[in-house]
Amino acid sequence: MEAKEKSKELVDKYCAYNFEQKIGSIIIDLENAKQCALIAVDEIQDFMIDSDDFNIYWVNYWREVKTEIEKL
Repeated sequence: MEAKEKSKELVDKYCAYNFEQKIGSIIIDLENAKQCALIAVDEIQDFMIDSDDFNIYWVNYWREVKTEIEKL
């Protein structure tokens, strides 16, 4: 999947996700969804960089995904 498609998919998942609270559902707006997606990508990158199976292709892929999320 292209980085641009992946970025949209991640943000859309957060936008569509309902967080159940004691007082009802909260739907995340686009800016908050982008922040959640960026945090997820940062965690993936940190894990990959610290991994014994470091792969520059995937590190670059997730860097591109992060850039595309920021453009949304």
